Amino acid sequence: MFKREISHWFTLFSILFISFYFFSCAKKIPKAINWVANFDEASKIAKSNNNNLILDFYTDWCKWCKKMDDSTFTDTSMIRFSMDYVFFKANAEKDTALAERYKVNGYPTVILANSSGEEIDRVVGYATSGEFIKYIKGYLKGEGTLADYESKVKQNPNDVELWLKLGEKYQERRSFDQAVTCFNKVVSLDPTDKTEKASKALFNIGLLYMGRNVKQFDKAIEAYQRVVKEFPKSKVALDAEEYIPYSYEKMADTTKALSLYKQFLKDHPTLDPGEKDWVQKRIDGLEGKGTEKK
Repeated sequence: MFKREISHWFTLFSILFISFYFFSCAKKIPKAINWVANFDEASKIAKSNNNNLILDFYTDWCKWCKKMDDSTFTDTSMIRFSMDYVFFKANAEKDTALAERYKVNGYPTVILANSSGEEIDRVVGYATSGEFIKYIKGYLKGEGTLADYESKVKQNPNDVELWLKLGEKYQERRSFDQAVTCFNKVVSLDPTDKTEKASKALFNIGLLYMGRNVKQFDKAIEAYQRVVKEFPKSKVALDAEEYIPYSYEKMADTTKALSLYKQFLKDHPTLDPGEKDWVQKRIDGLEGKGTEKK
């Protein structure tokens, strides 16, 4: 009897030990994310394993891309999360065809795609590991996606926040006309900026007109001027005022840009040191080129 009990417990212990051993090996977490070397290889792996793709578009000069690399993508929870996906990193200024395929509009942009490479949605700008994982899990449930917001605004046509979010989704994809339509809808629904969404929408319209694929700086200036005039106490008013001379600079109107930059510094003597330094560098650079309109 005693021997049978020992044998029984020994057998049970052996089974548990072996199960634990194999489970531990199977779930062993790597020390870093396994970034696949090229897109074709990443696509092949995703298709063969029926995995979703995570495509990280970056540039060498993007400070937030570097911060994502140094914090978000090195976090233990993120590394664990990456085990169920195929990760690929693309330099948008070198892999231009792929960046164009996905209509990348800013950096960092991380695309969540299915195993066939079709976009599910994207994360634009810096995100912590917790935020990033939450976005991706939500997108896979159909929450917070472009399609989700398109559906919601149909059901709630007077919801200012939904229109703003939908506009930003289009903006991220360089869908210019759709984004402008959404942002104008926000302004019409909230003409006094009660929700602080109208000023943001107008500011975003300015950014759209400044985009590298649009470059209609005169219309960008109009949008920024409206923000400053109509919503002077809004959170984006100062940025809009700063972007007016920057737009003139991009139009090569050096004289106007210099005048407005200098006036901006006079009007805002308590600017954040970093912002003040940025404006002063713009002035120094323009004065080095002369003050004639080119």
